[in-house]
Amino acid sequence: MSGLGRVIRTAAALAVVTVCAGGAAWAAWPQLGQLTGLAAQNPLNRKVTIRFAAAPEDGNPWHFRPLQADMRLRLGETGIAFYEAENTTDHPITGQAQYSVTPSAVDGYFVRIACFCTTTQALQPHEKIEMPVTFFVDPSIARDPKMVNLKDITLSYTFHEAQTPERQAAVTTAPAAPVN
Repeated sequence: MSGLGRVIRTAAALAVVTVCAGGAAWAAWPQLGQLTGLAAQNPLNRKVTIRFAAAPEDGNPWHFRPLQADMRLRLGETGIAFYEAENTTDHPITGQAQYSVTPSAVDGYFVRIACFCTTTQALQPHEKIEMPVTFFVDPSIARDPKMVNLKDITLSYTFHEAQTPERQAAVTTAPAAPVN
C-alpha cells in the first residue's frame, strides 16, 4: 500500500466519523431540550401572570380595589399596576396599604421598584385616587427548582387606617386614670 493510499483512507475515515458525529448531535438536539426542560430555555422568555387583589381592613369606610385583574409579564420585565382608593366619608382619612405576595416563596423574587405602600395616603372627603406600584419578577427565579412550575403570582394589598400624628397625640395625651 502506498503512502498516498493510506492518507486517502485515513481522510475518508475521518470524514465518515465527522459526518456521523455531526448527525448524532443534530438528531440528539430535540431530546436534549426535552431532558433539560426549562433550563434549556432563556429565562427571560418565560412569562408569569400577575393577579391583583385588594381588601379594605374590616370596618373602614373606604373603597379599595385594583384597576386591572391581571397582567402577563416576562421574567425581568417591568410592570406597572394601579390601585384605587376612595374615601366615602365626610371627613379626611389617612390610610396605608400592606402588601403580600402568594405563593409566599415568591416574595424574595417579587421586586417592588416603587409602591404606594411605603407612604401614607391622605384622602379628603369623597376623594378618589389612583396609586401605582412598579415591579418586576427577578429572572433568577428560573434557577429555583421549587419555582419551575410557577405560572401565577398574586399581589394583594390590605388598606388600613394609619395613625396620624394628631390621632397618636390624642391617644397619648388622654388623662391617666387616678391611681387611688
